[in-house]
Amino acid sequence: MTPRIPALAVAGALVACLLAASSATAADPDPTSTTTINGYRNVGYYGQWRATGEAKATIKRLFVDTAAAESLTHLNYSFGNIAGDQAALDAAVAAGVEGLDDVEPFTCFISDTAAAGPGLTDTAGDADSDFVHAFAAADSVLGIADGKKQKLAGNFNQLKQLKRLYPDLKVNVSLGGWSWSKSFSKAVATPELRANLAESCIDLYIRGDLPLIGGRGGDGAATGIFDGFDLDWEWPGAPDWAQEVGNSVDPVNDKANFIAFAAELRAQLDALESETGADYEISAFLPAGPTQISAGGWNTPELWASLDYGNLQGYDLWGSWAAETGHQGNVHGDPAHNWGLGLDAVVAAYVDAGVDPAKLNLGLAAYGQGWRDAEPQPWTVSGGGLGQITWDQLKARDLEIHHEYTADGHFDATWGYDEAAREFWSFDDEVAVAEKTAWAVSKGLGGVDFWEIGNDVAGDLSAASADVLRAAAPGPVAGAPALLCQNTPDAAAAAWNAQTTYRGGELVYLDGRVFEAQWYAKADAPGASVRGPWATLTACGVDPDTVQAWYADTIYLKGDKVVHDGMTYTAQWWSRADQPGAKNGPWKR
Repeated sequence: MTPRIPALAVAGALVACLLAASSATAADPDPTSTTTINGYRNVGYYGQWRATGEAKATIKRLFVDTAAAESLTHLNYSFGNIAGDQAALDAAVAAGVEGLDDVEPFTCFISDTAAAGPGLTDTAGDADSDFVHAFAAADSVLGIADGKKQKLAGNFNQLKQLKRLYPDLKVNVSLGGWSWSKSFSKAVATPELRANLAESCIDLYIRGDLPLIGGRGGDGAATGIFDGFDLDWEWPGAPDWAQEVGNSVDPVNDKANFIAFAAELRAQLDALESETGADYEISAFLPAGPTQISAGGWNTPELWASLDYGNLQGYDLWGSWAAETGHQGNVHGDPAHNWGLGLDAVVAAYVDAGVDPAKLNLGLAAYGQGWRDAEPQPWTVSGGGLGQITWDQLKARDLEIHHEYTADGHFDATWGYDEAAREFWSFDDEVAVAEKTAWAVSKGLGGVDFWEIGNDVAGDLSAASADVLRAAAPGPVAGAPALLCQNTPDAAAAAWNAQTTYRGGELVYLDGRVFEAQWYAKADAPGASVRGPWATLTACGVDPDTVQAWYADTIYLKGDKVVHDGMTYTAQWWSRADQPGAKNGPWKR
């Protein structure tokens, strides 16, 4: 699996009350269960290969060791693949590829074998990263090592643990990407195929019915992890120059079929909502190029009837595939360069077509495009492209960083120059992120998104956007604000970790609650026992001094008050695990 390659190569009751808070607008009047920062989204794509790759950008490093979890509202897990035809499946099974038993052609699947090369992705998967790899305690979100008998390990188990720390974080699986969009066109070609594809994706990722690989997986093994899908088909109906080698493309029918598939997926998720009581989201990764937008119908009202929001490609507007240096994500298009393409034109391509700007997130880059033998100026001839490096690699370089502004003082782009190496780099740093986020807010957009947060282990960039969103006027996205347990009034709690030793009085958070240690504790999960070392202090986001719901593990003293079944009770004597309302119990109404 490889990183995204540029597609624009040519141009409780109290808690419930808090969760119900929203910033609904006339354009979107009904609050949803989505998560926001002050009415905005802050979305991070995460490449599954990052956790087990050379960078070791594990979910624990990103969300526990740094502050990313405090900055992001959504995590798009990238990517999920779509199977090829029966011949490709049969050949892979004969070659010993695991995970393909009972997989039908053109459906969602996970296998244990990478593609042999570009375009050979019909049966490619990364089961090891997804749910097989055993993480040691030191690399685990909750400090719990994966055991041999676990049905769920890998990133999926780490996401499951992460949602125990941040229950309101929305985690969606992104389908396709540059490398895994090969079979999308054929998979949505008929109503029957569209229905089968949607059902298979829901079974695999929402119901969590995983294949059996390496002793892991099974029906329901990954249930409760994913909150929906991000559609990242690159690119329906677009010409060959915009495609990865080997992609199936139907220039005549892809647009209509893609729109019909989004509607089918929306209908099946809506039906599932009535079964589970959950709310499921559909987003999409939106192209920047006019050719791709038109070919796929990305800005048509019919598509947006099925989407909750979309993540704009705000990068790779220019890149190291060309000999001339330039800006990969300039805000303002310049007619003298790159056909005048800028973020202003990208946003206008959607808004002018009738897409609600509140449904758009502006894409930001956590990586840079580079050129060798270059001059310290954009739009000059170089000795050739260097490709991409991550934000973490960029900030470790000795770059002379320049922030460009227009003649009237508006931010446009960031670039850096390495004088010793004569290298030119185009990227987003914290200044660019803050400026672009403020620009997105000024245009009425619903937030921002990043490709890719594994490139920014310390969370510098997502924190920069979050700071701007918090300080802005309330945003247009209807939904509940992210509730951070460590920000509970008078409760400076830390994430619970199985490897940490706690003493009486120390505070941790888990499963939407802040717990207080009553005595020595280590490896005792809060909430696991009503008579263990942990007692619930408060629900996340609720002042501990507030009269709260009754918790079985909390120690109550005479005079303490609780709310249970809508009624207020007062403790008459010491109590723990005695439910209010019981006859002859310690509670009095």
